Amino acid sequence: MQITLRIDGQDKTFTNDFVKARVFRNALKMNEKMRSEGSEISVETFDEMIGFVVNVFDNQFTVDDVWDGLEAGLLQNEIMRVFNSVLNIGGLETKSSPDDEGK
Repeated sequence: MQITLRIDGQDKTFTNDFVKARVFRNALKMNEKMRSEGSEISVETFDEMIGFVVNVFDNQFTVDDVWDGLEAGLLQNEIMRVFNSVLNIGGLETKSSPDDEGK
């Protein structure tokens, strides 16, 4: 898994090829919180999601590096890409199942 951030004017790519089981567990907890908030994710939850991304990459960069190093229009998609990648490693998906669509 990779993420590229602009730090000190240069694009830097960070890689993690070993996602800890604890990170997967934290993704499950974060997924529950996001589902409870629905489409209106709070600023605090978004901050937690960025902290989660930092943790996924073993603190190779900081929360501020993410806030300052990703383009605003790409921020949410990039955070969700990392989040979904972690969940998919454990065989889960964040998309609703066909059974949930009619409810």
